[in-house]
Amino acid sequence: MKMIATISLLVLLPLLATAQTDDNWPSLKYLKSDYNSVRVVAHVRIREAEIVNRIPGYDNWKISAEVLEAFKGKFRKGEVIQYFHGAEAPSKKEFFTGDKIVFLLGEYDRDQKSMRYSVLENSTLAPAPDRIKKLRLIRSAAQKRPR
Repeated sequence: MKMIATISLLVLLPLLATAQTDDNWPSLKYLKSDYNSVRVVAHVRIREAEIVNRIPGYDNWKISAEVLEAFKGKFRKGEVIQYFHGAEAPSKKEFFTGDKIVFLLGEYDRDQKSMRYSVLENSTLAPAPDRIKKLRLIRSAAQKRPR
């Protein structure tokens, strides 16, 4: 019986170690890099999502989302933000629902009057408590830094 328990432990140990590592992903360094690359970082709740353009192998989604917490940028809690998110086709609407942490690039449109936001590639995350804590730490450090 002891032998079976030992073998079971040896089999499960690598799985447990992997699960623990995933809870800490992405690292603070990784999040900070993405944070510094964009204009807006926010925890949002997606209200609407629709495909606005398709090219072979690619869907472009227009997202409307309520800001739950802003980590960087001009948006505040309760504001609604619109942004674009490209995805490999066929993409499923279920991916574009619920709460997300988004890292948004911003560029002015042709007339230089309004900002158009789009997701930094491969940066959208589920709002896990550890990720929220890390982003609050990054925001705090950025606010203390002299400009």
